[in-house]
Amino acid sequence: MKWIRSARAKSIHVNGVLLQERAREVGESWGLETFKASNGWLEKFRTRHNISFKQICGEEKSLNPNEVTDWFGNLKSLLKGYDDRDIFNADETDLFYRVLPEKTLCLEGEKCSGGKISKERLTLLLCCNMLEDFEIPVVNGKAKKPRCSKNIDVRKLSASWKSNKKAWISTEIMSDWLVELDKKMKKQKRKIILFMGQCFFPSS
Repeated sequence: MKWIRSARAKSIHVNGVLLQERAREVGESWGLETFKASNGWLEKFRTRHNISFKQICGEEKSLNPNEVTDWFGNLKSLLKGYDDRDIFNADETDLFYRVLPEKTLCLEGEKCSGGKISKERLTLLLCCNMLEDFEIPVVNGKAKKPRCSKNIDVRKLSASWKSNKKAWISTEIMSDWLVELDKKMKKQKRKIILFMGQCFFPSS
């Protein structure tokens, strides 16, 4: 309990797995060889000390129901003449690989607030068709040659590595990717439809 209070005072996120691991460390330091910090122990510990599991922050996306209805009404006509293998969707997403969990164990009456959130990230551009066939993903980071890939040829990875100062999918990166995708489909003599956000781009 002292450790939990100390961690929460510093706005450190504490989940069940972290608490169990800390409990095992304490058990080992006390020579409790049979103590396992099981899920059952965790639930009893939470109940005994009135500890709840709360969401630190959340984000909701609001949609206009009328726009959704109109979109589904037009979708059939847009997809007419395309096979499932030729209907693609692409989007980018951030990978915040050092972000702590969004939920934490909290003491009764404690205000649930977090500390500074890590902004270190990679940006991924993912694309697949309706048959779940994926194109090679684009991974964009800040470093042209990351230290972790010192002895690795990034050209042989199952992803296309790109870089810029902000680790964003820039207009240049997106344009190059679209051109390469278009060349690939032309070579295969395929005509596809590609959805990106609220737009779609039929290939030439």
